[in-house]
Amino acid sequence: MSDPVYTVVKASARKGRLLTREEFLELSYSKDLKELANKLKERVPTLEAPALSAKALEASLYSAYLAEVDEFTKTSDRLKKALSFFKREVTDTERAETLKSALAGNLPEKQREEPLIRLKAEGFDREVEASSKAFMKYRIPGLVDVAFARQRILDLCEDIGKLGREARTGLTDFVKTKVDYFNSMTIIRGLKNGVPPAAISELLIYQLGSIPDEKLNEATKQGASEKAAAFLLSTLSSKGSGARDLERLYEERLGKNAERAYYRNYSNLAAVFSYLELKLRETKNLIRLANIIEREMDPKKSVQEFIY
Repeated sequence: MSDPVYTVVKASARKGRLLTREEFLELSYSKDLKELANKLKERVPTLEAPALSAKALEASLYSAYLAEVDEFTKTSDRLKKALSFFKREVTDTERAETLKSALAGNLPEKQREEPLIRLKAEGFDREVEASSKAFMKYRIPGLVDVAFARQRILDLCEDIGKLGREARTGLTDFVKTKVDYFNSMTIIRGLKNGVPPAAISELLIYQLGSIPDEKLNEATKQGASEKAAAFLLSTLSSKGSGARDLERLYEERLGKNAERAYYRNYSNLAAVFSYLELKLRETKNLIRLANIIEREMDPKKSVQEFIY
């Protein structure tokens, strides 16, 4: 069995182990984080139940997810570069924080160049360049996170393009939704945090999503995040009126696109990407659930509102 075929078989075998919405609801009734961790122990053996916090559980869940992505990348050299996208969805945050500290001058002067040199050596030269340019021009640390997310998606598009027509076709909707989600969140979060429209426009991804470029530019000119969200929702012919509705729409669309890509392409490489996206979605939902339980929120209502 060839490496890619083995990887597809592995993804197919694990798809059925993903949690259902009913199972999430059952987990939400855990009386505390220790009980939740014990229920998840079989799925995530590395979890430590005693003295647990939502933050500690988040670290364990992400660690388990990263280990699973590593399993898939080790089975196929052909997929290694493209699948690194899923690791970066988790690990780029730490890299961005390190770069922000260096650019903002929060590190001793002699140490400020070290993170830039190290990140470039690790292959993040484009992120460093874009982040440095944006920060020097606008002095807004949050643009570093946007630069990392933007390049991560551009790399994904490029890497999928090298996997062959079948994989590209199977992942078209998935990639477009990733681009649309990035663009939409960049606009509404940028406006909410007072980022100039010009800075937002410079970091959007044009032509690769389903929202026309002129609509993206018009959205950045709405002046307020809620107005921009309402405008984008109307462009997408979707119900809802605000930023929360827009974010929920994309979370749900990503899940549906991944499910659809999986079942339409369960015998090819698209199934691997779809499984890892669904697994990442599950991991993020478990982290949300841990925060719900830690804050003693109403389980049924919270699952309906916060679990996508």
